[in-house]
Amino acid sequence: MRRIHVGIIIRNFIRDLPENMAIRKRYRSWKRASKAAGSGYQAEELALFRLRRSGGIVGNEENYAKPTPELLSIMAEGTDPFVDFGGSAGELCAVLQRRFPQRSFAVVETPGIVKAASALRPTIGFSTSLPDKIGIFYSSGTLQYLEDPYVLWEDCLRRTSEYAFLARNTFSEKECFRVQHSMLFNNGAGPIPDGFSDIVIRYPHRTVSERRLVEIASDVGFKLIKRVADRSDGLIHGADDMYGADLLFKRN
Repeated sequence: MRRIHVGIIIRNFIRDLPENMAIRKRYRSWKRASKAAGSGYQAEELALFRLRRSGGIVGNEENYAKPTPELLSIMAEGTDPFVDFGGSAGELCAVLQRRFPQRSFAVVETPGIVKAASALRPTIGFSTSLPDKIGIFYSSGTLQYLEDPYVLWEDCLRRTSEYAFLARNTFSEKECFRVQHSMLFNNGAGPIPDGFSDIVIRYPHRTVSERRLVEIASDVGFKLIKRVADRSDGLIHGADDMYGADLLFKRN
């Protein structure tokens, strides 16, 4: 089982980033961008906020988590587990679970998220490590917040029997490292919980090579069957060296 390092993954907490909060400065490495991002306290505050906010939409996730048509099209074909890597408190899994009860659902997250989210949505499996068997691997807005997304991508694919879907990506064939800024209240979905101030959250961000992801998938036995261009929720506003696309792969 592959363990996730708490300090490496920040993942898909980014929602509706205001353009005036964009940071375009580049760093030479992930390590330097991480150092510039500052204290881990901000990540802890962000995780707590997301969890508290998510607690306000339990049973009503459909109004906030919207599966794409590409994802819905592959869900009914099999029965093996659906795994959402970096899936926060399981909002998307809750929506899918009600529509496709023949599958089991799991979210891979950091220890703090796993402990709290398990109590929020007990019918979904939460873990800090990847399961050995995956039917559909899904990850949204996550790879650009990993130090080495390519190792993780290959590892996930080797465990996956049906499909792999990557959404909200930040692509570029030029490797770039930055610090991304977001206001706390722009993260997550649901009512704003009491007890929080709308502070600035900073986290390291990198670009990912689409070409390299496709090559790795091909080597492991997957074919790219659908590419939806210009889905760019994972981009830093104002950075002209990035582009977005969703990628759907099927095992040969």
